[in-house]
Amino acid sequence: MELANIRTYTHKHCRFKLRNGKEVFGVIWEVETQAGTLTEHGGPRLFFASIRDYERLQTGPNEPVSIIDMPPEEIINVESLAS
Repeated sequence: MELANIRTYTHKHCRFKLRNGKEVFGVIWEVETQAGTLTEHGGPRLFFASIRDYERLQTGPNEPVSIIDMPPEEIINVESLAS
């Protein structure tokens, strides 16, 4: 999916269908990054976490959470589960 289409779903609990066929449930958000290495380009990047880890990240930033780098091209479909 294009990043512009995904922005509608950032910071919301969603179901994501990934290119590899898996479905995952959680939250994505966008972070602006700076170029720092030869392999890392500056610009927006998406990150994914389970809803539980995302809420922990919001309320207690010192608690351990699992965050995954989620390139937009890995997402083929998204559905909001937020009410």
